[in-house]
Amino acid sequence: MINSWISPLIGGIAATAVMTCALFVPHWLGFGRVDVIRAVGALITHRPRNAFLPGLVLHITSGIIFAYIYKIILLLSFIPFNALTGMMMGALHGVIIMLLVSIVIMEHHPIAYYHTRGPMTGVAQLLAHILYGLVVGSVVQLLSY
Repeated sequence: MINSWISPLIGGIAATAVMTCALFVPHWLGFGRVDVIRAVGALITHRPRNAFLPGLVLHITSGIIFAYIYKIILLLSFIPFNALTGMMMGALHGVIIMLLVSIVIMEHHPIAYYHTRGPMTGVAQLLAHILYGLVVGSVVQLLSY
């Protein structure tokens, strides 16, 4: 059994890696403008060029932080952190992010390219967050026994 405060770190890294791959799939398949990591990085750099690395660092850091947020919320709720509860947290998180990205960030992004989005952007965000929650919950559950 791994220390219960180390497991979200490991789970957050693993889940963020899986989520990152999932976010690339629509782009690779040619479905809409799903370029989340570069769009996040461009919020920092104010230009798409050289935005990938800052976006990736922020994305990975956020993935680790959210694993701990999930753990704390579930701990305070006396609900076990497992694959199912992780997936449910991911779904809730995905809906919030989908709305924030679609309504707030994309409408006010400093680069006009990111103002245009299709429904696949929101769907990809939601599905990627559900997958994130499933993986982080599974890893935390696995490492807790």
